[in-house]
Amino acid sequence: MMKLANIFGLMLMLAMVQVAPAETIDALLTSGELEARAVVKTPAPHYQKAPIEIIVEVGTPDRFAKGVRVRDFTVPAALVRRMTKTAFNESRRRGGDRWNFQTWRFELHAERTGPVSIPELTTFISVETETHGDVTGEVKLTVPPLEIVAPPGTEGLTSWVAANEFKVEESWEGILDTYQVGDAVTRIRKFTINGSPAMAIPASPEIELNGVQVYQAPPLVDDKEVGGKLEGLREERVVFTFKAGRSHTIPDHRIHWFNVETGKVEQIDLAGRTFKVPDAPALDATPAATQPQEKTNKLWYWALAILGLALGYWLIRWTRRASWLRILRDRIETTRRKRRARADFMNAAGQQDSRRCLELLYQRVSEHAEWQLSSACSHDAQLSTISAALMAHAYGDGPPPKVSELQRLWQECREPSKPQAAANALRLNPGPKQ
Repeated sequence: MMKLANIFGLMLMLAMVQVAPAETIDALLTSGELEARAVVKTPAPHYQKAPIEIIVEVGTPDRFAKGVRVRDFTVPAALVRRMTKTAFNESRRRGGDRWNFQTWRFELHAERTGPVSIPELTTFISVETETHGDVTGEVKLTVPPLEIVAPPGTEGLTSWVAANEFKVEESWEGILDTYQVGDAVTRIRKFTINGSPAMAIPASPEIELNGVQVYQAPPLVDDKEVGGKLEGLREERVVFTFKAGRSHTIPDHRIHWFNVETGKVEQIDLAGRTFKVPDAPALDATPAATQPQEKTNKLWYWALAILGLALGYWLIRWTRRASWLRILRDRIETTRRKRRARADFMNAAGQQDSRRCLELLYQRVSEHAEWQLSSACSHDAQLSTISAALMAHAYGDGPPPKVSELQRLWQECREPSKPQAAANALRLNPGPKQ
């Protein structure tokens, strides 16, 4: 009888060991009660600058408690953005059981060709199981490496963009039948890109013309979702003020873009424009009169005529759109915006809001699509350390930089000059290597 009791006790212990509850996320994954994976959804080949979708998917036969969250990550020489603000929820049938899934989607745009390694994705998972209760933890998910290739047809192109759809609308303000020295016209370009962010749109080339003052207003950029898909918008305004009488020709412009859906390079041709401005008319001298009274009368006639012409010219100029007022208003608004941005930056620095600081730094140089923080600070070891600490803290790692360090970073990360930008800036859209 005692021997039988011992055998029964041993069997009971073995059964308890087999049904011991899994109290960690790793244990649930090992036992098959939970699935988690990171995959590249976009099929190969993966083209340079084209959107590449990466998904993180977690499934459970039970319910999600606090759900699934994926920490933001960065990839060198690439733009990474989270495609949705919340996880996508769905249910599927698997082996006769209903499983619940939560999915996060990311989009990557590689600036260069060659192999791209993506860091392990830190994923927080919280599920509510019937057997083990609430189970919470973090796992590291590995993303398969990518091989980025140049799209066919882009060989030899120095500037191009990849998208599902790309459109450019051009319009003009201030167009007249005839022009005079001092008149101005404004060129407006509106870019729309589908499947890529606005910062992927290359800026129009700068124009320099003899006898024409050119003012480039800061571009307006915006990203929004239309039907669940990303749409980037960019608007450029350029004011041309005629300073000399002659024929002024604004050159043609051809834009190349790679159509991801068709796999072909397409082009958009924007026609130039010629404005003929005559020289300012010279006034003839008043002929001398033989009689003093006649001379006085003619002087009065000339004075009234000149006054009438001046008044008429002033009225015509006043009724036209005054471009110099817009230029002055834009400059004043730009100065105010810079002051507000600096105040917001220092306030965010005082609150140790590194993510907001990083956002304000990039907004400050939004018109320079090729600007990168790491490249702008590469000439100074201390600045490189500060920028690296700022980015690390913004993504949840390490302590925040000091306020004084961030103040110096703001002062140094100003708009790059033309020579410096050409020599040192990291280009957003470099052409393929020969």
